[in-house]
Amino acid sequence: MDLRQLRYFVAVAEELHFGRAAKRLAISQPPLSFNIRQLEASLGMELLRRTTREVALTEAGKVIYREALKLLALARDAEEQARRAANGEAGAVHIGFVGSSFLTRLASDVRAYAVARPEVEVVLYELSSYEQIDALQRGQIDIGIVHPRVMPSGVSSRVLHREDFVCLLPATHPLAGLEAIDAKQLQHDDFVLFPRDFSPGYYDKILSLCLQAGFTPHIRHKVRNMLTIATLVSHEFGVSLVPASLGKVQLPNLVCRALKHASDPSDLRGIWRHDETQPAVLAMLEQLAQPQHP
Repeated sequence: MDLRQLRYFVAVAEELHFGRAAKRLAISQPPLSFNIRQLEASLGMELLRRTTREVALTEAGKVIYREALKLLALARDAEEQARRAANGEAGAVHIGFVGSSFLTRLASDVRAYAVARPEVEVVLYELSSYEQIDALQRGQIDIGIVHPRVMPSGVSSRVLHREDFVCLLPATHPLAGLEAIDAKQLQHDDFVLFPRDFSPGYYDKILSLCLQAGFTPHIRHKVRNMLTIATLVSHEFGVSLVPASLGKVQLPNLVCRALKHASDPSDLRGIWRHDETQPAVLAMLEQLAQPQHP
């Protein structure tokens, strides 16, 4: 039996009249009668009792009718699920991200995607840039949001978000009263920063900003999380240069000041497997790549 034959049979079973069933199916009566006979032949049993006066279901026909309704419902459900998957409206998307990235509009973009596609399971993992690349290659995540770094073969990337660097200071710092700070004014301060092997791209940008200002920063405290940087600065362990989005963090004794002459911005890049084909993943990448608004 096939689904078309089952649909034809259900129409006849419900109409109990070949003419009305053919009209309902928008076909002529001969192919309808032929397909019903084919169905009966394939099952080896009579499903309909036909006389010149009426059409009635046999006992076998009643059973096949009930089961046909279930099979057709399952087929419709499978077709709908397949359609939704093909349109990126079903499935799962596993996203890695560096913690500070969700202080930007990217968090809203991910949430908007999840709301618009409730049948797609969005799963988040906070990982370092290096850990995300490894997880992507192992198939553990589908998309990563990382600080810039050299990408291995098979991994594609693009800039998702760009913002200026700013300076985090304790509110008690002598420079805290200024609206903007020249990096050179920090040359005698202790810095709080990631270790280079944890985020080489980010580390090198901070180092470059300081070298352009004429000094090498004294990196005294090395941590793995942006919020930890903010916390240590607020407790007067030192100062730091961070992406502007971290200025949203509010802690006692913490201030954020603009950085003069900082021409090299902070980037966040999206990464994915170059041969990615999952519609749900591609739709998320499209969502994250929307033009950035001030």
